[in-house]
Amino acid sequence: MKTQPTIVTDIQIKVGGRNLPRSIYTQLIEVMVDQHVHLPGMFLLRLQDPDLALLDSGPFDLAKSLEITAADANNHQFDLIAGEITALEPAFSEGMVAELTVTGFDRLHRLYRESKTATYLNAKDSDLAAQIASHAGLKAEVEPTQTVYDHIFQDNQPDLIFLRQRARRIGYECHVCDGKLTFRKPVQTKATLTLTWGADMNFFQPRMALAEQVSDVTVRGWSVQNKAPIVGRAEQGRLYPKNGEGKDGARWAGEVAGNSRLVLVDQPLVSQAEADILAAARLDEISGAFIEAEGVAFRRPDLKAGIVVRLEKLGRRLSGDYLVTRVTHRYTAQGLSETFQVCGARTGLLTEVLSGLERGRRPGVVPAIVTNNDDPRNWGRVKVKYPWMSDAEESDWVRLASPGAGADAGFCAIPAVDDEVLVSFVHGDFGQPVVIGGLWNGKDALPPQAADARHGEKALVRTWHSRSGHRLTMYDNADNRVELVTKQGHTLILSDADARITLRSKGGLEMTFDDNSKAILIKSGGEVTVKAEGEMTVQAAGNLQLKAGGNLQLEATGNLALKATGAAKVESSAQVALQAPRISLG
Repeated sequence: MKTQPTIVTDIQIKVGGRNLPRSIYTQLIEVMVDQHVHLPGMFLLRLQDPDLALLDSGPFDLAKSLEITAADANNHQFDLIAGEITALEPAFSEGMVAELTVTGFDRLHRLYRESKTATYLNAKDSDLAAQIASHAGLKAEVEPTQTVYDHIFQDNQPDLIFLRQRARRIGYECHVCDGKLTFRKPVQTKATLTLTWGADMNFFQPRMALAEQVSDVTVRGWSVQNKAPIVGRAEQGRLYPKNGEGKDGARWAGEVAGNSRLVLVDQPLVSQAEADILAAARLDEISGAFIEAEGVAFRRPDLKAGIVVRLEKLGRRLSGDYLVTRVTHRYTAQGLSETFQVCGARTGLLTEVLSGLERGRRPGVVPAIVTNNDDPRNWGRVKVKYPWMSDAEESDWVRLASPGAGADAGFCAIPAVDDEVLVSFVHGDFGQPVVIGGLWNGKDALPPQAADARHGEKALVRTWHSRSGHRLTMYDNADNRVELVTKQGHTLILSDADARITLRSKGGLEMTFDDNSKAILIKSGGEVTVKAEGEMTVQAAGNLQLKAGGNLQLEATGNLALKATGAAKVESSAQVALQAPRISLG
């Protein structure tokens, strides 16, 4: 093994597809390449630039491609990164010392440069990964997923953030490996390389912790289709290191506090299969945190993020196979070294701890515009768009919250297309919206009965007004009445102030019930017919008067009886005729 390795033999750099001139290698102070299974890969080059030739004349420049390879002790070359220069940082120090720092990322960074709003219909998560990689000009290595989603909404997010959320939800890795976007389950194969403490590994510091360890994970959700709970469960984590430690985190946690369970209730679910996948992903994440470690290897460019490595001579308990989450290759005057981290399905970044693992939550409410209300399932759902985010993208079918909604019951007022509504989100998830009400605005005004209410009385006029013109209005002011009016003008007025009920047709026909005068008044500009299918009785405690401006006719198909307990009088100013087969008087 070399004690003083040279840059020329240990590391090779290409800029813009061309090998870096040999003379520039002598100006290198440090080369660093950071690989991560959950984040874009990064590179950094520090160079002496005393005459500013590198700054002014290149070959380094923004947006240029840059590739770094390194050789192991047997002079085998390994690709460390292929990326693009994204920053140049010159430093002009005291003593006329000038340095140039060149930094950049692998091509995964392209997925972070633009926030997008998009919808994906009848798609799997693996479909999203392949499609996003294609749009970014990346090759892809995608492990198929199973669950098909009717609708997935990308909520004004960079593709990388969106894809990372989808990956974490199902326990997948998302990173660039060998120039390809990799979207897959964590590797669980046997170790592909070995590091030995005291030989090519000179430092290793593991930490076994029980704080998060549980015996199983349960994910509970709600099936809108079946109106029933969905319960997924996982009982065995799959990211525990395969070492000599006789107990995994779940067993150790059981000895401390018995069977400890984690129950998650804030995950929107579409099926039992998805619930099981989510439970397994969370338990894998927790199991991967049982043993977290950091180590340092020497001249092992074949050590990469996302592979399983065997660590030896660490004692019976800790020697074994570990999944590497992150590797930082660093070349300095002391040679090429690798710092690696083992932290399972997590990034290991402080920002993850401080800000939480969930992203894209919207705990509040937002306005939306209805685009479709022809629900194929007839559940009263609508589709909406969010113009403040995108003019084009449309939501999936959104349920409507309504007073008294239940089996064959409730107030049903489905918003019309182009109505503005207020939308909330189940557990803050943008893919699970619920319409909680409609909104008035500068174009969609209040119903006129409320808008025209007297000053200070708008809150005293309650009205429901249909789009065609039917309305129900309750006046809690001095008018103290309820009005039901159809579009054509048929009206029912229930007035407590006047102690009167009035029923009026659009043509002026009217019936009034007046509690003050105890009178019932029927007004008609035409014929009035009273018809009963059975018996009919007209009875008055006082006088009963029948009066006609024309003829008055009493007719019975059976007997006719006129009876009075007092005097009876028949009077006519013209002829009186009595006609029957037999007439009896007396």
